[in-house]
Amino acid sequence: KQWYQRRVRGVLAVFIPLPFFWALFDQQSSRWVLQARLMNGNLTMFGGQFEVKPDQMQALNPIFILALIPVFESVVYPLMKKVGLPTSPTFRIILGMTITACSFVICGFLQIAMEGKVSSWNDAHPGDNFTIDNFPKNEQIHILTQIPMIFVITCGEILTSITVLEFAYSYAPPSMKSVCQSLSLLTTAVGNLVVIIFSKVTDKPTYLFFMWAAIVLLAAVLQGFICKKIQGPLDEYRLKELEGKNDGVELKEKDSAV
Repeated sequence: KQWYQRRVRGVLAVFIPLPFFWALFDQQSSRWVLQARLMNGNLTMFGGQFEVKPDQMQALNPIFILALIPVFESVVYPLMKKVGLPTSPTFRIILGMTITACSFVICGFLQIAMEGKVSSWNDAHPGDNFTIDNFPKNEQIHILTQIPMIFVITCGEILTSITVLEFAYSYAPPSMKSVCQSLSLLTTAVGNLVVIIFSKVTDKPTYLFFMWAAIVLLAAVLQGFICKKIQGPLDEYRLKELEGKNDGVELKEKDSAV
């Protein structure tokens, strides 16, 4: 029973920093859309004029996921093994959280570029006193410049979100696999609460983007300490479970032979 409880606690410990990942990831549909709302969405294509709506940019995330999952499985993970990088679930989670932080760094610099655009306009037109909120959208940076950060956060999602579910199923005791997977999904709700709390720190988007990047980097460091402590025991517990299954199979084979 003690071995069983330690194994469950080890799996649940990995979930502790995950709300900070989800706090960033779910802001794709909120803070990133608010940023896109201030950008130039006009697009000329196939001889016609189109307007890309702010919330339509989020459609790229599932498209990137479908396109990149086979790439990660057939190219990225084998390449990581080839160059000597670990491909364990815990390392992929830490790497995914770090990459997610990078997406918010990109977003922060994009916000700085947008504010610089407004400042440059006001300097060139002394009679104007625009802010980023009322600046003409057709003079602002194009909305498609959000594509790199959406691509980067999708890579972070593949490394973190998918791997967490795989980790919960692989390392949890047989009777607790569904419960552990459910608790991993619960971290999404906790992440939304984290957003509510930390968003009150400042109302300046640029500061918030870099703040969130720093927060998830610290969470990745915490994840590293947790994984370093529990990875060995979890691998040992899992090996014992596999050995027990193999012994059971051999025993059944002997009984059948008799």
